[in-house]
Amino acid sequence: MNPSNIRVVNLLPSALAVLGVILALYFFSQVSASLMAVTLAVLLASALNPVVLFFERWMPRGFAALFSVLLLLGGFIGLGALAMPPIVEQLGSVNLPGTVGEAQAQLEKLAQRYPQLSPLVQPERVEQFQAQLTEWLSASAGSLLDWAVKAVGLVFTGLITLVMVILALSSPAPLIGGVLGAFPPQHRTKAARALAQILVQMGAWGRATLTIMLATGAIMAAGLYFLGVKNWLVFGVLSALGELIPNIGPIVSSGLPVLFTAAEDPQKALYVAIFALVFQQLEGAVLAPFLLGGAGRMHPLSVTVGVLLFGSVFGIVGAFLTVPFLIVIKAVYEHFYLAGNPRPELTDEVAQALIRGDVGEELAREQEREDILKEQREKAAKAEAEAQKSQPGSAEKKLSMQEVEQMLTAGGDAQERQPAQQSPLAQQSQPAPQAISAAPAVQVISSSPAAALSRPETGPAAAEPDQHR
Repeated sequence: MNPSNIRVVNLLPSALAVLGVILALYFFSQVSASLMAVTLAVLLASALNPVVLFFERWMPRGFAALFSVLLLLGGFIGLGALAMPPIVEQLGSVNLPGTVGEAQAQLEKLAQRYPQLSPLVQPERVEQFQAQLTEWLSASAGSLLDWAVKAVGLVFTGLITLVMVILALSSPAPLIGGVLGAFPPQHRTKAARALAQILVQMGAWGRATLTIMLATGAIMAAGLYFLGVKNWLVFGVLSALGELIPNIGPIVSSGLPVLFTAAEDPQKALYVAIFALVFQQLEGAVLAPFLLGGAGRMHPLSVTVGVLLFGSVFGIVGAFLTVPFLIVIKAVYEHFYLAGNPRPELTDEVAQALIRGDVGEELAREQEREDILKEQREKAAKAEAEAQKSQPGSAEKKLSMQEVEQMLTAGGDAQERQPAQQSPLAQQSQPAPQAISAAPAVQVISSSPAAALSRPETGPAAAEPDQHR
């Protein structure tokens, strides 16, 4: 073995990174309930910020925040008071053993029509399923104390979340300033832009999701009512709650009324399935794009994979927090990674060629187009250089004798004055680093964050040095 071919690789950083990821996942899985409360507070604060800005015209921001949260809470309490009595009545009429018996009768009819299904309706299997269902119901009834404790904990977590929302909306500037201050000065501009994108997209997603939930629940309940489905209001509420879990939740919640109706009337179940399928297509093609707009701009496959990954790690809480997690990851990736490593822009023709399998030819054409553009840019730069040479005195400013004498008498100050002799274009391309102070942080939450951060700083405030550095 040649010693010169031996390479020593330090795997300690990679091992520490993997260990850090594992420990982080374990930590977040242990505090998933608290993590959901904090994330929900950020979502509600981002979604209610425009409402607070509206009421801030007539009252202080603290009272505007409190009034906005109470208005939202009152709306939910009012809807619950209207919907809870019929929901309780319909839940009381649910007879699971009777539904199982009706389903068994329907399966026996299908087995008589299709003998291939006869092994599925054997009496032994049906009795075993009924015994398991009875055992599960008995265990659920026996753990009423556990359910009561969980309900009390859920109410307490909800109250803490509302308090966090009120505090965040009342005084957001110190919070945002603290988050930005945790970054080094040279990265605070990127962090501010990423935070602005996160707040805007989370707020838009939260408002759109709430609207979609209300619309989905109302339309599904009305459709099931006109189709004559029992417990139509319960299934409508389940359809609304299913919107909290992207892509997977609506499918599961729409399938429940189909299964329960199939046990009584298979033909009606077919109509229910058609209605649910048509509504899901309309929601995905019209309602969701119209309400969500550009919030997130993520592919449905990415969201579905995120639901599976975060759901497997954090459970139902992770499935609910998939979109907020992806919004944060996307903003950090765009403003910290892509900002310093811009990816080459590939046209849609390249993607279509990759799907067809002839991407080589399309990439060759793309390379030809890039070569032509490069040649045109070189010709334009050469023509500009020749034009500058033909006009003496325009490309470089000549120093007068008085300026030369001042530079000679200044001594070492001449090196400091050299950057001032650069062209205006060079001066614009080298902006002076400036730490983010609390003033831009207020603009991030009080108005449009993206617009506030995109405006260049002018006036005396821009020239003041950072006193906190």
